[in-house]
Parts: sequence; structure tokens; C-alpha cells
Amino acid sequence: MALLTLDAVILRSQHYRETSRIVTFYSREQGLIKGIAKGARGKRGRFSSTLEPMQRVRVTLSVRRNRELHTVTQADLLHPFARIREDLFRSTYAQAVLELVGRLMWQEHSSEDAYNLLLNILQAFEEGLGDPQLLFFVFHIHMAELLGYAVHLEGCAGCGGSLSEGGTFSFPRGNAFCGRCYPEEGAATSVSGTTVELIRHLGKTEGVAAAAALSPSREVRRQIGSLLQRHLEYHTETDLALRALRLAESLDSEYPSGNNSNPRELPYRHVKGVRK
Repeated sequence: MALLTLDAVILRSQHYRETSRIVTFYSREQGLIKGIAKGARGKRGRFSSTLEPMQRVRVTLSVRRNRELHTVTQADLLHPFARIREDLFRSTYAQAVLELVGRLMWQEHSSEDAYNLLLNILQAFEEGLGDPQLLFFVFHIHMAELLGYAVHLEGCAGCGGSLSEGGTFSFPRGNAFCGRCYPEEGAATSVSGTTVELIRHLGKTEGVAAAAALSPSREVRRQIGSLLQRHLEYHTETDLALRALRLAESLDSEYPSGNNSNPRELPYRHVKGVRK
């Protein structure tokens, strides 16, 4: 056995037996890694409140070779990202980010760029720097790029012409074609010119600023979400129907734009499908 100390964000924390937790971390040094925290549950638990999802911690694990589950020996809270939890929409989409990382990143495959991207987007959620759904899209787009499956929408992949009138996005190729050039092969979906433009803005280095400035229609949001999800599902062969996104859709349906009932101001127990 060896001791390993990591800078990590907690993706998931599950009850295990009567007193313990199984915790999934995404770390700067080791990527995705799991540990069992014995005696962690309860107010007087050994790790108190330091092993909650979405928190950044410095964790020490007792590591055994060829094991997927290690033992947590120490955990110190670095940043709780507590303000995210004050807003139900922000916390729901931030949870979707954690789910996405958990499904896409390989066991113990490290990526400092991916870790920094995760920290930066959580900071943006905490500071309320943009529309929560658009911030999720920003993360999704940049994560796809880091994995080698970037979405290319600079122009038609065939003739280089403008996509201002929309076109057809090819999932195998990762780019779009105008109506004249689409080769009609493989999995594809239609995209509007507005959708193309928004994805381009959100995919830039200043994507977080775009998330704060833009206010797309529900249909454009649906197109963006569907394209991004299907694109990564095609290339990773991973189901990305995230639980947090289903909750977000439920909230959007229950509290549509213009409704005076604001779920951000309601206790969690009053929102359908959410428990504190």
C-alpha cells in the first residue's frame, strides 16, 4: 500500500453500510478515483462535512494496486462552492457537469486541462456569471474538445461557405455542411443558423462571458443540448442522458419563464422531485 495525496473535486458520495461512504473524486493528478471513507456518516462522523459532492478537497488515500476502491485516510476542505447550492437552477446544472465528468473520464486517467476546466466552470456557477444552462453547454463544448471530439462550425465543411442559414451537422465528421454540400452519409442532424452561431460563441475562450450575454429561445437551447449530447454519445459510446438534466427539464416545465413562482426562492422540499 502507498499513500497518495490529491487535489480533487467530489463528483459523488454514496452511503455504504451503516457508517461509511463511497466517494468518487476527480483529481488533478490521477483523474477519476474512488475511495471508501469509513466512519464518515453522521454529525460526528470522522470527516464531518468535507466529503459532500461539488466540494474541492485535498484528500489522502491509501492505495492498493489493481484495486478500483481505495481507502480515504484524510480529507481537508479547500473550497465548498457553497453559493452554488443557494440557487436551485445553478446547483442542478452544476450537478450535471459533475455527472458528465463521471461518465466521460476514464478511471485514473489524469488531465490537468480537464481539471482546470472543471474548477473554472464551478467558479462561474458560484459567481453567477451566466445562464446556468448555457454554462453547462460551455463546459460540454470544451470537454468535447479536450477529449478530441471538437465541434467545428466555422463554415461549411464542403465549400467553406457561411452557415448563417443553417445546415446539417455530421456526427462522424464533427462538422456541418450547407444544403448543397451535405454528403448524406452517417448520423446527422439539422441545425439552424442561430444554433450554429451560439455554439460558436459558447465554444470560444470567452464562452462564459457569452453565457452571461446571450438569451436564446427554448427551441435553440433544445437544439444545442441535443447536438452536444448526441455528438459525444456517438464518439464515446456512452449514455449521456444525465439525471440532473431531467430534473432541470422538470423545473423548467414547472416554473416556465414569466411564472411568478421562482424555484430559487423555494425550500427544496417544495420542488417536485427534489429532496434536501
